[in-house]
Amino acid sequence: MEPNWQMNQQPRQGSGGHRPSVWNDQGEYAQQPLGSQQRQLPYQGQGTQPQPFAGGQAWQGYPPQPSAAPTPSNPWATGPVDPFDEPSEAPELMEARSDHLYNKEDRFWDHVDGAQQTDRHARKKPRGKAEGHTLRWVILILAVMVGVGGLIYGAVFQVRDITVQGSVTIAEKAIIDLSGIHLGMNTFSIDDDQVEKNIESNRYLSFVCVDKHLPDKVILQVKERVPAATVKYCGILYTMDNRGMVLEESLDTEMKTGLVLVDGLNIHDCRVGQTIGLTDAKQMQVFTEVLVELKVMSALYMVKELDLSNMDNLFIVSADEESFTVRLGPAENLHAKLRSMILTINHLRREGYEGGTLDVSSPVNPTYIPES
Repeated sequence: MEPNWQMNQQPRQGSGGHRPSVWNDQGEYAQQPLGSQQRQLPYQGQGTQPQPFAGGQAWQGYPPQPSAAPTPSNPWATGPVDPFDEPSEAPELMEARSDHLYNKEDRFWDHVDGAQQTDRHARKKPRGKAEGHTLRWVILILAVMVGVGGLIYGAVFQVRDITVQGSVTIAEKAIIDLSGIHLGMNTFSIDDDQVEKNIESNRYLSFVCVDKHLPDKVILQVKERVPAATVKYCGILYTMDNRGMVLEESLDTEMKTGLVLVDGLNIHDCRVGQTIGLTDAKQMQVFTEVLVELKVMSALYMVKELDLSNMDNLFIVSADEESFTVRLGPAENLHAKLRSMILTINHLRREGYEGGTLDVSSPVNPTYIPES
């Protein structure tokens, strides 16, 4: 911005021209054009040291060179100038200047901070490139590791050996084919629930578990359902295992040898390949418990009939030619009662007794009434 010099409109005596405002009407020097409010630093010659300002720092360039005082021939001689003072002859500069020029909180300094921040980010660019390069290497290494892991997972954990445990009459190959497990499949992809569903689709098979011996061996553990009891329902003879699974049905209602004929069941549903449906849950519990205990004791062959019509007074008929009628009493403590029945019947046979009534409702003190 160019300084706006105010000119005195009255002509100078002896001249028709204008003169600067630094001269008064008498032609004498009135003020200095610049730096009139500046502090004067003492100057005592070449050996004098510069004096510090209020901030404690000496301005480089001091001491200033001596300057002559203003004269009519040289009105611009100002003497020593302090560059930190405001020019009195340029008020428009002072007005344009912010009052917060020296205040760090002013928005003026945002541009400086932004510039510094931008400069810092610019200096970090090489570092960002290095980090990006490292990240690419990390991703590449992870991808290689995943690929190698996938190859190991697919190549090592493959089924190469399948065996079956628990089968008696059903061929091992038939059970393996039924399970859905085949050689070459991934060991970890075997779904136990699906294998169980597949195996038990054969009503003569009961699933136990899939035993996986990593990395490549599988053992299928099953149990074969064996006919244990029969029941007559709607003119049809149904064959069941010891847990009530219906295995076969027949129009021939003659009692089959070696199977227990169960009487007194309240049946509401009886279908091949399903567990028999009873209206009384307690009947089902007692039926299963009695037959399982007899099977565990290897005594199924000793029983011809089981009467569950009265749950407070259970009866069994032995399979002898001269049958023993055995009273079990209430449906409780069945293990002890059945064991007492087996031991007592064997003792009576050794003693030559045939037939009669045996009461084991008190298993420790059984009683026997021979036939008259």
